[in-house]
Amino acid sequence: MNPAAKPHPLVDFVKQSMDLEDAAEIARRADVLEGMGYERTASHLREHAGRARGGVPRRRGMPMMFRSPLPEASDEQWARFVRLMQVGDVAAVTPTGQIGIFQTRLKRLEDLGLVRDVRRVQHAGAAPSWTATFRPPLTLARLLSDPLLQYRIFVVSMKRYRDEVLARHRDAIGKVIEGKPATLSGLIAVSQHAGPALGSWIGSEADRKRFKQTTAAYGRTTGVF
Repeated sequence: MNPAAKPHPLVDFVKQSMDLEDAAEIARRADVLEGMGYERTASHLREHAGRARGGVPRRRGMPMMFRSPLPEASDEQWARFVRLMQVGDVAAVTPTGQIGIFQTRLKRLEDLGLVRDVRRVQHAGAAPSWTATFRPPLTLARLLSDPLLQYRIFVVSMKRYRDEVLARHRDAIGKVIEGKPATLSGLIAVSQHAGPALGSWIGSEADRKRFKQTTAAYGRTTGVF
């Protein structure tokens, strides 16, 4: 099949949203799309939500913010953080086991109870890659086709990372790392990439130089909240 002819998960997500009649759910999906930078598409969905509820859609020029799940972050700060944490395509799966918009690691999905048996597999004639067994009703196909689901998982993950950072690495907040004061947003962004190796990243300049993607995420996000 011609790759150009393959359906795009984001397009399918929008089409499915347009078929919905639940105005609140349509509006939630619009919020996620706006947070991903698809303002025009989000506006169309909100107009559809307005028709579904029989009222007037929210006026353009009045952006809806994500509701912050963290007490330390305002809605505006959280929305900015979400945008900065979007580093992949909705349907992306990397050989190292990172999935979707936020490149969530399979190991993290295992921590959250969504998959089991995370393992490295060898394919004939190809480099090894990571895979896992998804716990029903979740499937890889469903996850890769639903940016709203990816966002909801991201929220749960960030709330847990927030608790872990404050419990184990509170003393790192305010410390200058890579030329910038460490804040909660920067440290949970590192956790998204490094997981339990956050402490090593904080304490080791060699690790920070070695894991450039992780350090770049810190540079983008520290200071947001």
